[in-house]
Amino acid sequence: MQLHEMAREYRSNTALLELRLKQLQAARRRAKKNEVKYRLKRRINCLQTLINESRKTAFVLEHYYDKGGNGHENRKAV
Repeated sequence: MQLHEMAREYRSNTALLELRLKQLQAARRRAKKNEVKYRLKRRINCLQTLINESRKTAFVLEHYYDKGGNGHENRKAV
């Protein structure tokens, strides 16, 4: 699998995670009990972290070979 294909997969999975995030946010708004709201908030926070990491990974994969970026061509040999 090529890097751009991997990036596309990450973007696709990120979209699914974002959909689930919206579902959890809606459930939290509808929740009556504080304990349920608290648990949903924790799940939302974890999911937001996964979404952010997925976006970052997709970006790095998409721009890995760009000049002046963080691609391998700019790394010094050890």
